[in-house]
Amino acid sequence: MRLRYRIGMVLLTFLLLLAVGVSASAQESVVRAILFYSPSCGHCHRVMEEVLPPLREQYGAQLQILEIDAATEAGSRFYQLSTELYEIPPEWQGVPRLLVGDKYLIGSQQIPEQFPILIEKYLAAGGVDWPAIPDLPTEEFASVTVCPTWQEKYMQDPVGSTLCVIVLVGLLATLGAVAKSHSWQSRLAGRVRPWGFLVVALVGFIAASYLSYVETTQSSAICGPVGDCNAVQQSQFALLFGCVPMAIFGLLGYLAVLATFVYGYWGEGRSAEYAPLVTFLLTAFGALFSAGLTFLEPFVIGATCSWCLTSAVSMGLLLLFSAGPGWEALSRR
Repeated sequence: MRLRYRIGMVLLTFLLLLAVGVSASAQESVVRAILFYSPSCGHCHRVMEEVLPPLREQYGAQLQILEIDAATEAGSRFYQLSTELYEIPPEWQGVPRLLVGDKYLIGSQQIPEQFPILIEKYLAAGGVDWPAIPDLPTEEFASVTVCPTWQEKYMQDPVGSTLCVIVLVGLLATLGAVAKSHSWQSRLAGRVRPWGFLVVALVGFIAASYLSYVETTQSSAICGPVGDCNAVQQSQFALLFGCVPMAIFGLLGYLAVLATFVYGYWGEGRSAEYAPLVTFLLTAFGALFSAGLTFLEPFVIGATCSWCLTSAVSMGLLLLFSAGPGWEALSRR
């Protein structure tokens, strides 16, 4: 009887020690990750405000996330080092970027879908340390966030920013030139319509369509040698009223411009006579709206979108081409 009692106590003690050991091992397992973000990035705010808080609450001390502002000088340097370390291709470069273990996740769709799975995977494997970015001071960014000045944002891409300023000046000059009726406006319209107008409208429509695809599918944009289209598309200004992609708004604008132009040029009847006025007003609004967005790129966002500039230039030209017929339609009232 005593022998059975002793054996039972030994087994109970062993099981208790095993449970304590497993519990201690689970508590020691920590997943450490790095999130690169930008203060002007709408997708970043979505991840930081909606995705990460529930995960932090669920895992507590077992999940540590270092948030680094990639818009600062120091943060940009570590962002580039992480790009080289993880061999991230150009089409996948952008924020938010999350690094955990040997994996990298991009965007507000990939991070919430895959990060919880990776957390469980690494916890089961005993945890994972910080990504091996050289000279990364893991406490430097914990509580301090530095917002760059507009001059620093401009100099993040001086060539692209200068192009934005040139386009912005051109748009404002165009708006000023069509504010009153002039004879040259009708002569210009007579030379370019209808095919010149349609070609320029098609270029702008293609640019808006591509940006709509990028925004709705959260894909990485192909930007070319100048600018950072992904930074612009991931900024908080890429959404109208916080929910409608700005590119879709532009796409609908081009469709409206094309519809009123075609009806006014080839249509018949009293309403067709006033369609050029509607086209004129639509392009004026589009050019003014494009001017505001173009201003944001170099001075607020700190990045340039070549597709956005293409759309802005197209809308400015359409305004010039529609001014003459628009004023003529207005004079017939």
